[in-house]
Amino acid sequence: MITKNLLGTLTLSALLMACGSKNSEQEATTTADIETDSTAVAETPSSNEVEAVGIWDKVSVRATPSEDGKWLTSVSLGESLTYLGEEAKDSNDKVYYKIRLNDGKEGWVRHEFVVPEAKSAVFVNESDIYNRPDLLTKSDKKFSKMDIIAVKQTQDDWVEVAGKRTNGKWIETGWVRKSNISYEPVDIAMAKFAKPAMETEDTDSRAKKLEEVLNNVDLSSSAFVTDVKEALDEIRLNAEAPEETDDASTEEDSMEIEDEEVLEEDGN
Repeated sequence: MITKNLLGTLTLSALLMACGSKNSEQEATTTADIETDSTAVAETPSSNEVEAVGIWDKVSVRATPSEDGKWLTSVSLGESLTYLGEEAKDSNDKVYYKIRLNDGKEGWVRHEFVVPEAKSAVFVNESDIYNRPDLLTKSDKKFSKMDIIAVKQTQDDWVEVAGKRTNGKWIETGWVRKSNISYEPVDIAMAKFAKPAMETEDTDSRAKKLEEVLNNVDLSSSAFVTDVKEALDEIRLNAEAPEETDDASTEEDSMEIEDEEVLEEDGN
C-alpha cells in the first residue's frame, strides 16, 4: 500500500515538473517574441522622414554636423534625397540637416542647400516669377530655361519653387506657372550637364562638351536635345563662315595703296 502511494506521489511530481518546464518554455518563447517585436519597432523609419531636394551643386555630406566633420560624398544640384527629420548646429551656429542618399548613405549637410518636402524639377521655358499665385503679383525677375529648382507646393496652375536663377546670385523662392516646368529625371539630368557646357566661353571646349552630352544615350530622350543640337550647329556654322573682317581690311589696304599711287603720279 505504501509502495502504491509512493509511486502515485512520484508520478504526480513528475507531471507537475513537466508542466512547469513547458510553461517556462512558453514564457521564454513569448519573451523572445516580444523582444523581436521591440527590435522591429526600433528599426521602423521615423515618421519625420520626408522627400527632399538638393538645390546647390557639389554640397558636402559629412559624418558629423560640422565643417570639420569627415567628408563622405557630395550632393548634386537637383538630386532627390531623404530628410531624416534631424537638425543640429555647429559651434558657429550653422544649421545642418541629416539626410539619406539613394544609395543608403547617411550624413549631414548645410540646411540652406536642401529643401524638405519638395520635388526636383527643371524649367523647360523662361518663366516670370510671381510673389504669390496671382497674375497681379508679377516681379521683375525670371527663371531661365534649364534652371533646376525644387517644387515646394502646388496650387491650381501654380507651383512655389526654390532655387538659383541663371542671372541670380543666391537661392530665391517664388511662384511660377506649372506649365513651364518638367519633373522628368532625364530633363533634369540633361540640364545639369548641358547648361554649363553651353556657357563655356572657349568655343572649341564648348563644342566638345556639347558633343559629349549629345553622345550620352541615357539623355537622348530629353526635351532639351534640340536645344543642345542647335547650340552645336551654331558653333560649327560660325567656324565654317568666311572671315569677312579680314577681307574688308585687305580691301581697305588696297584702296589706300591705290590712293597713294595716284597722289604720287599727280605730284610727278
